[in-house]
Amino acid sequence: MSRSGKAGSAAVLTDEQLQMVLKTILGSGRTHASRNYLIIVLSYLCGLRSQELASLKVIDVWIGGRVVDTLRLIRNHTKGNRHRDIPLTNPKVVSAIEQHISDQSQVRGRFVEPSGPLFKSQKGRFFSPNSMVHLIKRIYDDAGFRNASSHSGRRKFATTLIEQGADINCVKLLMGHSSIQTTALYYSTSPKRLANLMSSLQM
Repeated sequence: MSRSGKAGSAAVLTDEQLQMVLKTILGSGRTHASRNYLIIVLSYLCGLRSQELASLKVIDVWIGGRVVDTLRLIRNHTKGNRHRDIPLTNPKVVSAIEQHISDQSQVRGRFVEPSGPLFKSQKGRFFSPNSMVHLIKRIYDDAGFRNASSHSGRRKFATTLIEQGADINCVKLLMGHSSIQTTALYYSTSPKRLANLMSSLQM
């Protein structure tokens, strides 16, 4: 079951539900399957906001025929104008970027334009932040999760890191928050986890 937390009403999908979303994307047979797949991957595994996803250029993630080591989000594309660096070290992220770049090259019949949008709209342009929000919502709707939104990935990102024992200061930096209090609001727990914590107490 998807979970809701304190920060907003965006559902936090379980790992199984997330896999269902990804399988729905890949099984859709749509031209933009690799694009939509990468959008969800960057949302869940890098904690990117919709406005950050919409503003990404190819050169932000792909230089010299390979995935860059670090995604540098510049101030004017982030909430609160806060620069932050996101290491692109997760193999699933690297693989998804490589697949999307490969698919784009095949569709265009040439190498992708470095300064062009990483995610192209139907008109071949950058998405606006609002249109990216609507695209992500449609992706979730197609998979049957109508209570999920563009913020679900970031909440899952923060929740997973915290539950895996990450220092909340590190999570704050990766999320681009100005305070730990804001980061804490993104944490979404579950009754099962609370029960496990209580049962582990000893005297």
